[in-house]
Amino acid sequence: MTELTHLTFARHGGVDIKLGYKLPSAPRGKAPILLWFHGGGLLQGTRTCAWSHLLNAPDKHGLCLVSADYRLAPQTRMPGIMEDIAAAMNYVRSPAFLAETHGAVDQSKVIVSGGSAGGWLALLLATGIGFEACGLKPRAPPLAVVPLYPMTDITDRFFRTKQHPVSYFKRVIDPSEVAEYLDPNAPPTSESMLDSPRSKCYPFMVQEAIEEKLLLEGTGLSAEVFSIAPNIASGKFALPPAYFVHGTIDDKVPIRQSEEVVAAARARGLEVEFEVMEGVDHLFDMDEKYQVEGMYRFIEGVCGRV
Repeated sequence: MTELTHLTFARHGGVDIKLGYKLPSAPRGKAPILLWFHGGGLLQGTRTCAWSHLLNAPDKHGLCLVSADYRLAPQTRMPGIMEDIAAAMNYVRSPAFLAETHGAVDQSKVIVSGGSAGGWLALLLATGIGFEACGLKPRAPPLAVVPLYPMTDITDRFFRTKQHPVSYFKRVIDPSEVAEYLDPNAPPTSESMLDSPRSKCYPFMVQEAIEEKLLLEGTGLSAEVFSIAPNIASGKFALPPAYFVHGTIDDKVPIRQSEEVVAAARARGLEVEFEVMEGVDHLFDMDEKYQVEGMYRFIEGVCGRV
């Protein structure tokens, strides 16, 4: 399987922010762009967290996969992260990316997607929620958005209730194990590998119920600014065609995080599909047996309308 081609699409404070892309090996015409954001609570992770169904998508579904990094919290707070995802969208629509791909992409067909916290970023980018509060101009919406097991509201009791220990970690994480990674004054970074000690940051955040602090401290912004369902329900923000996927036994991000957004969108008559996966946990698609075919049928359908 061909690896991603990596490049730097933005730079802030000496930090290179990179993406990796993969084109179809046998093009069927210009490839729609699938812009993917990794998960990790916005605290950890890397663009290389692109599971097999994503890496298969170029040849199997004729898509250009773009997996983009963003600066990680708490060294970078939410406004900086929002700036990075906007920069990623700008780049995939730019003449520079068209030239990089030798004209192989269809920049009128951008679908944003992501897993877990990356699904939240995809929803923020797709709806424009939170951009004005961060002093940013919302980007033109994508053709569609596909969130997988997304975080959507950090005011949820799941993120505000301590767990000692977290259900899936089986022991209490000592603060000393993550102190250097959760020091807001540590050097900023835009990626961490799955086997890095930083990978304990998400379970520690859940354990201590500190996501709001890590993302927003010092910004003057409330968590509600970035809550997807209430903002859609308010009528101020619209959702492009959307396809949600969430497992019923997810104990890392509860399925109600998707259910609430789907309900709010449907109440407004917006186009949304919801694939509920019985007995399936978070990050299920790390297993290559899950190729998430419904997601790609949906993408092919929306691309076919244009």
